[in-house]
Amino acid sequence: MKLIYTADLHGNGEFYRRLLNKSEEIKADAVIIGGDLCPRIGETTEQKIHNQRLFLEDFLFPLLRDFKKRNEKCEICMIMGNDDFRINMPALENAEKGNIIKSIHMKSEKLNEDIHLAGYSFVNPTPFRLKDWEKPDFEGDKMPHQLFNEEIMSIEKDGGTISGDLDRLKKISNPKNTVYVIHAPPFNTNLDIITAGIHVGSGAVRDFIEKEQPLLSLHGHIHESPKMSGSWKDNLGKTICINVGSSYPEDRLNCIVIDTKDLNNIEYFELE
Repeated sequence: MKLIYTADLHGNGEFYRRLLNKSEEIKADAVIIGGDLCPRIGETTEQKIHNQRLFLEDFLFPLLRDFKKRNEKCEICMIMGNDDFRINMPALENAEKGNIIKSIHMKSEKLNEDIHLAGYSFVNPTPFRLKDWEKPDFEGDKMPHQLFNEEIMSIEKDGGTISGDLDRLKKISNPKNTVYVIHAPPFNTNLDIITAGIHVGSGAVRDFIEKEQPLLSLHGHIHESPKMSGSWKDNLGKTICINVGSSYPEDRLNCIVIDTKDLNNIEYFELE
């Protein structure tokens, strides 16, 4: 199968168009978007929630519906990220009911007879405001120092840990035959280095990958990491792990094209 993957588009309509154009060009079997789908526009939390819902319902899903009409066999699979408000998940569920997308958070979809695709949106806590998609890696973890006192929740807080969630997710499909789309990158890799030069990824995600050795893992969240580390991929055991990063504020969309028959030759693109 031929897959195209990106993440962290943050509501950039032109980037979505470039992604779909590239998908048609290569005749992709699946388009995969690894979180942070929506823009962050508005003065208040209510305005931001409203604007994200409008983006999904009035722009993104109509755009994807038109793409599906031309490319009926191409699946579009996505998760939310920590900058997307969880209260708008029904918009993804409705688009799934309309056969536009597959919403894969805590679910596994069969791509073909051999490969599943599973998703996970939560990230380990950040020092910033948005909290909807954050939870600790492990029981007893301490919160990082917060830069702001405000905690923004659009929906009731989800309990538990990332480690516990991933234990449940692995039971849905065999990790050895599953591509995991996990917004948070694994800790202490090429994929989780911020501008300050420190690693901020998820320890639970790293543990999961090291123990289960999935077919492939796809990440996002830390935009600058590939530039900081010099690489958009890393290996944990036999698993290839990828974070394409973001070239923002430059006008380039980072993405990769994957042939599942040859994971050693993944192609990286910056679409202008």
